[in-house]
Amino acid sequence: MPLDDLVKLVRKNICKEQKNSLPNGLICLKGGELQHEILPFKKIASSYEISDYFKEEYFKTKKVVYVPLQVK
Repeated sequence: MPLDDLVKLVRKNICKEQKNSLPNGLICLKGGELQHEILPFKKIASSYEISDYFKEEYFKTKKVVYVPLQVK
């Protein structure tokens, strides 16, 4: 599922109350070429290469993407 669709889907489930050191938001595992998918969130999204931690072939193209979300 594209990241912008995923954000729209989960935004209603984000808690207004902040309980963690990491601001409330979406953390997801994404694969493939993400440059265009992250573009709408480029100022707030962070991505981390999983291959830095896992050496299996499966993880070479996978990233953990974090998008902080505020409840409107």
